[in-house]
Amino acid sequence: MKQNDTLPKLLKFNYETWGDTRIAMRHKDFGIWQQYTWKDYYENVKSFALGLKSIGFQPSDKICIIGDNEPEWFWAELACQALRGAAIGIFVDCIPEEVRYIVDHSESIFVVTRDQEQTDKIIQIREEIPRVRKVIYWDPKGMWSYDDPFIMSFDQVKRLGQEYERKSPGFFEKEVEQGKDEDLAIISYTSGTTGKPKGAITTHKNLITTVSSWFQVEPWHFTDRYLSYVPLAWIAEQLFGVAGGLISGASINFPERPETVQNDVREIGPSMILYNSRMWEGLCSTIQTKIEDGSPLKRVLFNLFLPIGYKVADLKMLKRSSNFLWNGLYWLANALVFKPLRDKIGLLHTRSPFTGGALISPGTFRLFRAIGVPLRTIYGTSEAGLCCCHIGDDVKSESMGRPLPGVGFKISKEGEILWKGDGVFLGYYKEPEKTAEALIDGWWHSGDAGYLDEDGHIIYLDRMADMRELEGGVKYPPQNIEARLKFSPYIKDIIAVGGKQLPYVVALVQIDFESVGKWAERQHIAYTTFTDLSQKPQVYDLIEKEIRALNRTLPESTRVKKFVCLHKELDPDEEELTRTRKLRRDFIEKKYAGIMEAISQSKDSVMAKSEIKYRDGSKGETTILVRIKTL
Repeated sequence: MKQNDTLPKLLKFNYETWGDTRIAMRHKDFGIWQQYTWKDYYENVKSFALGLKSIGFQPSDKICIIGDNEPEWFWAELACQALRGAAIGIFVDCIPEEVRYIVDHSESIFVVTRDQEQTDKIIQIREEIPRVRKVIYWDPKGMWSYDDPFIMSFDQVKRLGQEYERKSPGFFEKEVEQGKDEDLAIISYTSGTTGKPKGAITTHKNLITTVSSWFQVEPWHFTDRYLSYVPLAWIAEQLFGVAGGLISGASINFPERPETVQNDVREIGPSMILYNSRMWEGLCSTIQTKIEDGSPLKRVLFNLFLPIGYKVADLKMLKRSSNFLWNGLYWLANALVFKPLRDKIGLLHTRSPFTGGALISPGTFRLFRAIGVPLRTIYGTSEAGLCCCHIGDDVKSESMGRPLPGVGFKISKEGEILWKGDGVFLGYYKEPEKTAEALIDGWWHSGDAGYLDEDGHIIYLDRMADMRELEGGVKYPPQNIEARLKFSPYIKDIIAVGGKQLPYVVALVQIDFESVGKWAERQHIAYTTFTDLSQKPQVYDLIEKEIRALNRTLPESTRVKKFVCLHKELDPDEEELTRTRKLRRDFIEKKYAGIMEAISQSKDSVMAKSEIKYRDGSKGETTILVRIKTL
């Protein structure tokens, strides 16, 4: 590992070790699994790197990449890093203005895109990103009519690289060997919950050290299969999919499309999988809905055996052994219900399923462990990499686990979580003042509130800025309430509000349109749109039952007293969510200030207006009578 201290050096090592004998990547295309050996991986990176060199790429230059998880993203990133440059990932659903900000701020000179949609975004903002010399696409569908020297295909660049290799043999290998662990590898832009995203400067050492530390407690093997599904613009996938695959030699597998992932996962049979909390909660809702829509026999069996699964899972988390009777009952439950269910959701062979991002609902966490999916939590950030996780069977649904080996951890006097170690970033790109605020004496101030429990587990509460105070000085973490309610199959998102003009907690609920829609059909309730369904009295009664069940588990002072079913879905394009689907709490509270004011005035309804930003940049406005319900 000391010799292979950069990602391209690791790629070269794997190519020299396995060549054509082992599969490095699999990608489903038009229903057929395309396989790439380590030789294929290496040669694609090499050709693309030399192609970039031939069109002007120099050490310390940067490229942006925007597209789905596919081999070409990996090849483009490793090619850039092989030339001692840095890569910047952009989420595919970013609107042109967000793309412009990241491309311009990062000073990138090339943008690599997947398809026509992403290429058109770059063309739209072309005049505002003067440093960009070329946009390079890898999917030719819809691109045949484009005749502009500003646009090149991925294959064109590779052909230029192959010509460069004939003229300058050995150049690529020399460039790779000159790389150093302190070289900048990626700039990972934060989710921007409190403003414009900041670019976290991450070196090869940061990435490799972090993943190597992780592998000490959760080893991967070259025979393992990893599903690359969460966006590569997220630091977690850079650590797991890119660095993790290179360090371990595990094969990286890509689904054909987001819509086909469930079927593709079944075919892949991944050994390791990482979903963010929203994905796990969405999968949980799907399971609950499918069971509800299933045959009477399936419903009876599931409801009969699930308590057995809960009992055994709870005993494991309490580090207690189950007796012969419970083991026998669980064996039967597993054979008849849980094993077929795990097969249906593609997790039959998954050894290491992890959740990251926002807090996951304890109910969701417990359900998956009950059906035999050993779900665990991992905590990481753009600034500090992977910091802590559940290790082995040392699991608590309410915790983030323990710090990884070599990671420094402490809680400040103010209750803020601080991290230190070789995985901590160098600072924010072009923002020395924010860097100085965040990095003090080598400790990164995360902005997260938490504490260490009696068993040495780290308990995350909420963002420091999001902690709220009610009447009488009672403090509460909104995310704790939100995470618990999202276990309900009928609630997709929720914002707990209180502590400003409100002396109690209020919930703004976004219903799960699919689940509530199916429920409404079973109840013979007619509806047309999301807005229409969300304001049905019967839907309010349904959500009220879910909130009342939660309130019984909360202290009286922090229980939800009133709630509103929002008339629209929260959308990152309208700045209500970040691109990693985290709530932009302050923005939402300002946007729905009219609803908050009506609640504070004890009204039972309010006319709500919302501005809508469409993908083409145009704006519209909706007005709807929104009900306010008191519990």
